Amino acid sequence: MSAWLDEWNVRQDVYVDDTHRDQHFRAIADAVVAMLPSPDARVLDYGPGDALFAGDIAQACREVVLCEAATSIRERLVARFAGHPGVTVIEPGELPEVATGSVDLMIVHSVVQYLDAAELDALLRDACRLLSADGRLVVSDIVPPDVGVVSDAAALLRFAYRGGFLREAVAALVRNAVSPYARVRRSLGLQRLDEAAMSACARRAGLTGHRMPSNLGDNRSRWAFVAQPATRHRDRS
Repeated sequence: MSAWLDEWNVRQDVYVDDTHRDQHFRAIADAVVAMLPSPDARVLDYGPGDALFAGDIAQACREVVLCEAATSIRERLVARFAGHPGVTVIEPGELPEVATGSVDLMIVHSVVQYLDAAELDALLRDACRLLSADGRLVVSDIVPPDVGVVSDAAALLRFAYRGGFLREAVAALVRNAVSPYARVRRSLGLQRLDEAAMSACARRAGLTGHRMPSNLGDNRSRWAFVAQPATRHRDRS
């Protein structure tokens, strides 16, 4: 993931403009709030990006922990939520310090495509340890094997049409075709997973799960997976 981290630390040009960025993070925040199991829930968002509306999520639960690997993004998060009593910012190296069974909802949105198989396995093992007895892991924006840049572009244009920034999105697609992000994506590729592969990864980590009815966010060509610790699931059945 180091090459991708270098890219995130230098630039984040996957958004058309501020309108696109705001609407994207608003949609994710609204989806997370809708999934909260209770007002006392502790949420861990792994790879949250700029998480513009994490404060809104924190108003609806006990605590939001933002775990971000990219240094430049993490610094922005620290500055944005400095002094906020409900938002904590950490790096992945601090995950071992998070208490076992202390997370009620863990979100991993638009991250796994940038991980290799070993990194994904390690992340799922962390999730299994961190989740509470009734906790859930939601992995969203997973890229299916048959989805590529054309599907992503179409999804962006549909979202832009609804959001009122279609003209800007068309121009951004032209720019992004030769952007550093596009070059890194062509060079490294993205991890693509179907439900069977993701379920197998989850089982290796001690989780059991299934495909969700819809993806979080705006890209309907991608999909989402929900899981919980398998042992705790059997204990309740």
